Amino acid sequence: MPLNERKIIHIILEECKNLPERCDGYRALVIETVSEIIQTERLHRVQATNVQQKITDKCNATAQFLVSQSKAARGARK
Repeated sequence: MPLNERKIIHIILEECKNLPERCDGYRALVIETVSEIIQTERLHRVQATNVQQKITDKCNATAQFLVSQSKAARGARK
C-alpha cells in the first residue's frame, strides 16, 4: 500500500475514533464499514467488481443498524 494511501486511511480511522457514540456499537460499526469500503476499493483495482453496488450495500446495512438502534432507544424511553 502506498504511503499516501496509508496516511489517508490513518486519518479517516482517527477521525472515526472521535465520533460521538450515538448508540452502543456506533463508532465500531462506522470504523468497520469504512474499513470494508476501503477493502472493496482495493479489490476493485485488482478485479472487475461492481464496487458501487457493494459500497451501497455496506452503507445500507450500516443505516439499517442505526435505524434499529434508534427505534430500540425510543421504545426503551416510553
